[in-house]
Amino acid sequence: MTLGERICQLRREQGLSQEALADRMGVSRQAVSKWEKNLSYPDTENLLALAALFGVSADELAGLRRESENRAEEETPPPPAPRRRRRFHVMLGGAVILMVVLAVLALRIAPLVAFHQVTEEPDLPPEGQGRPGVEETGEFALLWQGERGYEYLSVGEQAETFPFGTTLSPTALGTTEDTDFAGMTLHRVPCGALSLTYTHLDGEPAQEVLQTVETITAGYETPRGIQVGSDESAVLDAYEGELVYLLEESGENILCPNDYRYAYAPAAAYGMAIEFYLRSGHVAGIAVRSADDRGNEAWAVDNRSIFPIVNGQPDFSGRQEAEQETTDATQTVYIALQALLSDANLSAEDAYRCRRDIYGNLYQLDWQAYGALGEAGKEDETIFELLRYLNTQETLSESEITGLLAGAVDSNLDGAYTDSYTIAMARAFVAYPESYVKCIASERFADADDRQILISLTGYGCDVPEDFHAEAVEAITYLVRRSGALYTETEKTCGQALYERIVENPL
Repeated sequence: MTLGERICQLRREQGLSQEALADRMGVSRQAVSKWEKNLSYPDTENLLALAALFGVSADELAGLRRESENRAEEETPPPPAPRRRRRFHVMLGGAVILMVVLAVLALRIAPLVAFHQVTEEPDLPPEGQGRPGVEETGEFALLWQGERGYEYLSVGEQAETFPFGTTLSPTALGTTEDTDFAGMTLHRVPCGALSLTYTHLDGEPAQEVLQTVETITAGYETPRGIQVGSDESAVLDAYEGELVYLLEESGENILCPNDYRYAYAPAAAYGMAIEFYLRSGHVAGIAVRSADDRGNEAWAVDNRSIFPIVNGQPDFSGRQEAEQETTDATQTVYIALQALLSDANLSAEDAYRCRRDIYGNLYQLDWQAYGALGEAGKEDETIFELLRYLNTQETLSESEITGLLAGAVDSNLDGAYTDSYTIAMARAFVAYPESYVKCIASERFADADDRQILISLTGYGCDVPEDFHAEAVEAITYLVRRSGALYTETEKTCGQALYERIVENPL
């Protein structure tokens, strides 16, 4: 057994970790690791200290006494010799034993004499520093134990370009996007268990700002020692009185499935935050974020989706219902949709109220402002989340169809969102052709220009895909030819105009 193996064995018998042994010896954990791997050896002072700590002699620790005793026990006594040659045999046997002992001593002492040369081999990695304190890393950082000791990343402006002075490297192809600022690009880079997002600004020197560090893997911890797998109680204890409670994050591109989240975002942080994703009472993911355009407002208690924590529990006593909030139509639609998407236990009455809030406020919706209500940098995703919802509703009342049509002529809908919106209109028409035409012919859309816009947009949504266009042709053909289905002149006029647009003038 080597000296390193003996240190490792005795350490484990004492129930000590490498870090605990290092603390008692006044050395680094890496030094203990090298001793146990026989990459370096303790000097005489440390050897004696180790022996005293383990309760053995220095000879026993070095393996001298035990092996010499074992050798002595294993030796077979020589047979009796004639008296006249006894002295010669005794002398010869003593010489042999002395040579064996000297050989063992040479083998055991040689590494101790040469340990300075081993530790100075140039191909060994430099010994890393111990765990840095929060005064070095700041609160908004993730730390991990690497081959060179502890490494960490703190969000915000970096002194170096990627990988920011760490040993990280990309493990898969990342993405690069242009931003609204000249010379600035946004980079998303997977680095094994960590995922980084940072901005790069061209210049001399180039400037890079780390926006997000995320992980769903254990071994990466916050400056207060929380990592994936930590108990919920550990999070509450570590950040006592400094957390807010966030409802479950759902939809596409979330970090990981979660029941709810905690956020550490004190006012002095100015938009920086650590988000803890909780699942079944344990941390499932950690995201450290920086430079949210909304600053502290992004994490401020609003009693709708963000709530205070009192005595370790979320306080919902101030929760506001949509009707009681002082919100505009755009915020009302956003709140209602988030409730429908995030709360699987919503009552039928609450679900009806949310649908009413969505369809009843589409005509006043500010689409750009709606996008800004979601996560910073994901405005388009927030808008398309609403459009997907509108496209997947199979059951609609006449009031909801009217609300959908009103959103097409009265809101500031434009651009790429219009295509998806017209498909929602076309699906509503195919499902309810008679009610749809009657809604267009109603007094709500008495303006001839509004009716023409609705007919044109509906036809546009019916044009593709090909099989869907066939359904639309069948629906309007059956409707205009069915006696009594459209009984007022306005309804017949609107039905005929829609027939001409879909059947006679498709794109």
